[in-house]
Amino acid sequence: MSSTSRKPPGRPRSSEQAAPVSDRILQIAMHEFIRSGYDAVSMDDIAKASGVTKASVYYYFPSKAVLLTESTIRLMNVVRAATLKILQKPLPLRERLLEVTYNHLQATTSFDFEGFMNKIETVLTPEQTENMRKAEHQLLEALADAFAEASDKGEIHTADSWLAARSYMALLMIGHSKQPDGTFTYPDKRLAADKIVSMLWNGIGNSPA
Repeated sequence: MSSTSRKPPGRPRSSEQAAPVSDRILQIAMHEFIRSGYDAVSMDDIAKASGVTKASVYYYFPSKAVLLTESTIRLMNVVRAATLKILQKPLPLRERLLEVTYNHLQATTSFDFEGFMNKIETVLTPEQTENMRKAEHQLLEALADAFAEASDKGEIHTADSWLAARSYMALLMIGHSKQPDGTFTYPDKRLAADKIVSMLWNGIGNSPA
């Protein structure tokens, strides 16, 4: 006997397709949310940009808030994985930070996590907000561990690795800053990375190293 049970709308024909389809939706949704803002983007917009039906989007993500949550967590996990890969290299911390910063500026374009969260927290449940914050915390934890290790080796002088990690994340936004005419203050991402790491490394009270 053969089964003729109906599949949910938009469901892929094989299990092998499930991960790529859902991941593509998440990737494109994050791009659309960052570019246009949460309120301006509809599930239909995301479906069209993803090349799937709206039923497919709803099959994987039952609401726009769920899609927003999952796409943001995906982005933070991708950034964290890339950051960890660089931080594990046998290089001086400053060199690793330069590479992390340049890669971050290249990958995230103009993504300000705190600004983004401030705009969207009203549409999220407390659990969704917490899950997003946990993803951010894991990235900060990876950075704090690197600062703590460098401090133990005498490479840097800091008694608060978490403050160093948060300061670094705040400075990353400098790389996305723009002039009144809309052009980037530092269009050269390598120059921006060097300025950010130099500011973190030297502070404002010491002569440049």
